[in-house]
Amino acid sequence: MTDHALSIPSPPPPPRPRPRAAVVLLGLLAVVLVGASVLAIVLYAGAKEEHGLEVQRLDQTSRSLAEAEERLEETESANDTVIGRISTLEAQNAELHKCADPARDSIIAARDDDDAALGPAVDRASDNC
Repeated sequence: MTDHALSIPSPPPPPRPRPRAAVVLLGLLAVVLVGASVLAIVLYAGAKEEHGLEVQRLDQTSRSLAEAEERLEETESANDTVIGRISTLEAQNAELHKCADPARDSIIAARDDDDAALGPAVDRASDNC
């Protein structure tokens, strides 16, 4: 037999090696994307919770402000009442002084035996009292 007669089939070409660098890179990229997604979800949940807390604080502050405004109105009303009462008392004080001052003057004149001052003081006291 001759070498020509028997032909040995040639072996199939060796399989192409897979590009491992591309697979590793794609795997790493997938991990990074999953991590970024998890981070975005965590940040969103935290921001949503913080927003809820801020809304509660804003509501509490609004209620406190409304209560303070109500107390201010009550205080202003009480202040107006006191100012009115002061005016009334000052007017009454002026009226009472019309009688009390001449009466005091007549007592002082009587104590000092000042007949010249006693007569007019008694007259003013009798007119105003």
